Amino acid sequence: MKKTLLSMAVLAAVATAAHAEPLRLGVSPEPYMPMTSFDSSGTWVGIEAELTNLLCADIPEGCEIRQMTWEALIPALQEKKFDFIVGAFSVTDRRREVVDFSTPYVYAQTDVIGAKADSRPLTLVKDPNGEGEVLSAEGLDGVIFGVQAATIQANYIAAYLPGNGTQNYNNADNAISDLMAGRVDYIVVDSNYGKDFLTSADGADYETKMRLPNNIVLGEGVAYAVRKGDAETLDKVNTALGKLLEAGTAKEILTKWGRE
Repeated sequence: MKKTLLSMAVLAAVATAAHAEPLRLGVSPEPYMPMTSFDSSGTWVGIEAELTNLLCADIPEGCEIRQMTWEALIPALQEKKFDFIVGAFSVTDRRREVVDFSTPYVYAQTDVIGAKADSRPLTLVKDPNGEGEVLSAEGLDGVIFGVQAATIQANYIAAYLPGNGTQNYNNADNAISDLMAGRVDYIVVDSNYGKDFLTSADGADYETKMRLPNNIVLGEGVAYAVRKGDAETLDKVNTALGKLLEAGTAKEILTKWGRE
């Protein structure tokens, strides 16, 4: 009921055209701060919440927010259950095959995080699938990586360290819990999400072991996803987003939430 009321409240606040149908916006209830979360009162908070509320206020039809698990957002978009989706989606060639992306509004980095007591050296080797360097499997026999399922980080470990153990989680918080419980050796996460953990009391015994160089798997920034070929919706999203980027509003939101 709380989530339904939230969707209705946002719809009422941002739908400015009396006769046009609002754009159906898919969001995830799983917390992924500082990007997105729903607080104890059911209010959507975080970088994407603030940015998207402003974006929807500038779209003539407004937006109707609907929640769905993160992994189901892209399939639901393809099935025309949503007009566009938001969920810290990194722009990658693989995703471009099934969705269209807006202008990026965040440029992400990926970190490998482990216990301070872990002395195994992490090294880089030449990327066999493209330019640059990637994490080497040398010295990591038996190591288990924790990742959020269906993310660029999960794709990265599958592509470059297929011989290692991987534990997939429905959200990054559960990966952190298993790191602390010793069920995984490292977690591979967005750097700003990782920073929030490392600066908390729970993160005192952990550290960033390596910031992975960006490459074709880790993507080209974070953006809204629109159904493939839906040029009309993409134009509406990009027009509203462009105003926020040009005015510096997006940067102010990133700074407020400590985003790099």
